Amino acid sequence: MNQKYAIAFILVCFTVVLGCDREEESQSTPPPPLQQLQTFTTQHTEEGVLKWKLVGETSELRESKAIGNRVIIQNPKVQIYEEGKVSITLTSKTGQLFSTGIKKNNVYLKGEVVGVNENGSLYTEELEWRSKEETLYSPLEVKVVRGDSTWVGTEMVANPNLETVKMSNNRFRLYPKDEEINE
Repeated sequence: MNQKYAIAFILVCFTVVLGCDREEESQSTPPPPLQQLQTFTTQHTEEGVLKWKLVGETSELRESKAIGNRVIIQNPKVQIYEEGKVSITLTSKTGQLFSTGIKKNNVYLKGEVVGVNENGSLYTEELEWRSKEETLYSPLEVKVVRGDSTWVGTEMVANPNLETVKMSNNRFRLYPKDEEINE
């Protein structure tokens, strides 16, 4: 009789251990997206004024109570507007748009990020459009090109038209013909 109870006890313990392993596995897999779309387009306006437009090849809406709901976009193209005109066009391999939470309306771009406007171009691997502050931010190395002039630095904060750019750890190769001097 004791042997039967011992075998039953071992089987119950074995089943519980296997069940725990399966529960841990299922917790590590992210939940499926709430929505998936081929071709994605959205825009953000404030008081009827267009602030930015975002287009992507595919998108997934993901739910998160911790950081806010976000849309994950493949091959996004973001146009940021100032005074009714496109100020800069940004492209990258992937992007995220936060639709809720404290980062609401912020756009994160990652992988071969390129920004182009009439004042020059920027290149980096990671860039954030901070919608409330209306600034571009990158913690990584950024290269800004104007004509033949190049400026490389980290921790970039810039306005979308690239007229005001602040960076740390700066390296320059500037040519007077490419830079305006405000006297």
